[in-house]
Amino acid sequence: MVENIYLNSNLKFNLIMFKPLLFITFTLFIIGGGLFFYQDKTYFTKTQNSNISREKLIERLDTKALNQIKIQAEGSEVDLLQLQGGGWKVQSLNYDADIISIQDLLLNLAQIRLGELVTNNPDHHERFHLLAPPEKMDDWNENRHGFAISLLRGDGTPILSLLIGKDRANGPGQYVRQRGSNKVYLIPESLSVDSEANDWLNKDLLDLKPEQIQSLELQDGEKKFFSIKRDNAETDWKPSTVISNVPDSDKITTLLNRLGNLSFAKLNKMDYASQESQDSALEEASLSVSLFNSKVYTLNLRKNAAPNGDYVLSLRMGISLEASDSADKEDPKLHKEMEIFNHRVNGRFFNISSWEGKELLLSD
Repeated sequence: MVENIYLNSNLKFNLIMFKPLLFITFTLFIIGGGLFFYQDKTYFTKTQNSNISREKLIERLDTKALNQIKIQAEGSEVDLLQLQGGGWKVQSLNYDADIISIQDLLLNLAQIRLGELVTNNPDHHERFHLLAPPEKMDDWNENRHGFAISLLRGDGTPILSLLIGKDRANGPGQYVRQRGSNKVYLIPESLSVDSEANDWLNKDLLDLKPEQIQSLELQDGEKKFFSIKRDNAETDWKPSTVISNVPDSDKITTLLNRLGNLSFAKLNKMDYASQESQDSALEEASLSVSLFNSKVYTLNLRKNAAPNGDYVLSLRMGISLEASDSADKEDPKLHKEMEIFNHRVNGRFFNISSWEGKELLLSD
């Protein structure tokens, strides 16, 4: 009996001692596993971060050395040339380029920071649409090639030659690589680049304030004619001739507003002779706009034969022969402005929308 009591006491004591030991062992196991997981995760994070570049695509862009921007994509190629005076032109169309659009492009390129290094294997370039541009444009394939942007110096050497591939499938970002390098990076944000020459043109034509305009004369074949003028910007419009009527004031206001913000949608590539031959059967309307400072703008409009019903516009600037101040006729600044304007637009044909054409012609 005494032995049984002793054994039971021993067993109870062992059980009491075993429970704390089991708890301590379990706790140490949890802590050890957590440390192992944390260490493994830290190592994984460091490995991932080691593939991320923080450097800028362009450390410093020397715009003084920049002479040409070349943009290539499937079916199109755009060459933007910097002029001596600081302006730009679209080479294929021989017309002024939009400087603000070019500045935005250069700013976007300068702000790009290279992200994750995706691959250094040239065999994977096709997968990301980052193969080098083919020699022939007909060999361009959108599933193998993306966009190519080159910033060139005057001697043709590259400041930057960037290939822009496809967008990331899941999440933001786009794949890029520089020509001559096998490294493919994932940049954080997609870079959108216009690849049509027409998209880079400076499309502003006229920016006349309503108070600058002294007289208006419209000749639209036999359909419509009016000629109106005013003594100053504060007085009412009145007929310039006996046979002319003053149009509705709202239509005049609409016309003045359109002249204050006139731009074109597309530059027509045809020359004057081709345009005359194609549109010989179409009636032409002429709008003459005279300013108080002796400038005269003549706008010739024809309705396009195309299904969209837009208008083809040509225009030029002159100096009024009836200027009240003869000094205006000899003003070298005025003559220089006329020369520059006509050099840009003379002999050109611009496509404007149907509603803009109707506003200029006071049509319903």
